[in-house]
Amino acid sequence: MTAARRGMWTLIDHVICSGSNFALMILVAGSVSVVTLGEFALLYGFYVVVVELSRAAVSEPLLVRRPEGEAAVRRALADSSGSAAVFGALAGVVLLAVSPFLIGTHWRSALVLALLLPALLVWDAIRLAFIAIGRQRRAVLVDVVGGVVQVSAAFAALHVSTGLSWLVAGWGLGGLVAAVTATVQAGTLPRLTAPRRWLAEYGRLVRPYFVETGALSLAGYAVLIVLGHIAGPAAVGAWRAALTLFGPANVVMAAGRVAVVSELSRIRSKAPGRMLRSAVTAGLLCGAVGAAAGTVAAFLPEPVGRALLGDSWMGVGPLIPAFTVLLVIEGLGLGPYGVMRATERVRMLFVLRVSVAGSRVLGVSVGAAVAGAAGAATASSLVEATGFLTALVLLTVVLTAPLRTRRPVPSQPREHL
Repeated sequence: MTAARRGMWTLIDHVICSGSNFALMILVAGSVSVVTLGEFALLYGFYVVVVELSRAAVSEPLLVRRPEGEAAVRRALADSSGSAAVFGALAGVVLLAVSPFLIGTHWRSALVLALLLPALLVWDAIRLAFIAIGRQRRAVLVDVVGGVVQVSAAFAALHVSTGLSWLVAGWGLGGLVAAVTATVQAGTLPRLTAPRRWLAEYGRLVRPYFVETGALSLAGYAVLIVLGHIAGPAAVGAWRAALTLFGPANVVMAAGRVAVVSELSRIRSKAPGRMLRSAVTAGLLCGAVGAAAGTVAAFLPEPVGRALLGDSWMGVGPLIPAFTVLLVIEGLGLGPYGVMRATERVRMLFVLRVSVAGSRVLGVSVGAAVAGAAGAATASSLVEATGFLTALVLLTVVLTAPLRTRRPVPSQPREHL
């Protein structure tokens, strides 16, 4: 399969995954009370954070160090999914501990999600492992099955009861079916004893990726808190509405990031001289997607905007220019960031991304104080532009220095799989 076809299948997979999540939230929002919707959103938000951390620990290392050979591939599938299952079990314990602060007395709903978290993470780990090893079609199949079953099960649960526990059970059981489907496609069971060996082999990547993801997640949440505190709830609403408007473009960016890291890692081992050209091409394509999304948003007819975003549409207009610039820069940045990730410049990328995240919180604070949500968006785009220029400077260091030698992954006999 060519790089273009792998990238297209990766994009299709992300569209399916994001589309099923969007359908689920629309279904829930139209079927339950505002209070139940808020409680479900809190549980779902916890799940999203856990998934992001799991990806940092067990999925991104595979994108950077792609296993070679059938035995190594099966071992990576078993170890990554097993590590994700163990992480999901630990996250379930944390959820039960914090659930009184999240959703009050609805401990049954938290218990249901805690029990199903390992399966949900196994699903996600295997689908991204398929992408890492170049089997994107299997990832698409797994996500189609998972998305259809999740939405259907949630729909059925809501017809039985609009209670939170039934809703979480329907959604989570859909994830269980997807996990079973993914495991069958992988041809190997998750190895629950794998985390120690996984850390021994990939620890140099796992630890900084995990901390980096946690810092970025906290920074993203802090931006909303700061914006709301300084500019008020309406500013936060406009910000969220703008994010929703640019949602399709962000799906492309997410798929592009996975595809870029995977392909650059592949090129690094076979034709390192092509890395710069491939990175530039990927960055320009993703930047063009951001520019196209901004153009569409700028010329979107007001009746369409109101139909999509309701009353919040009026606050979105002033944010569109800055959000467009931000998205274009993020797209262009996939090139240098991808090269640093693929060449395992772990510390360099960690310091850069965490510095940009922290600076964004500070910039949003100043921008919100000066000009509300529009000022915050402008400051955010300026910080991203500074980070991009810094990444270009660091890219020259990466490309002029000798590539790091990939550590070989120890082999394992087939009979142990």
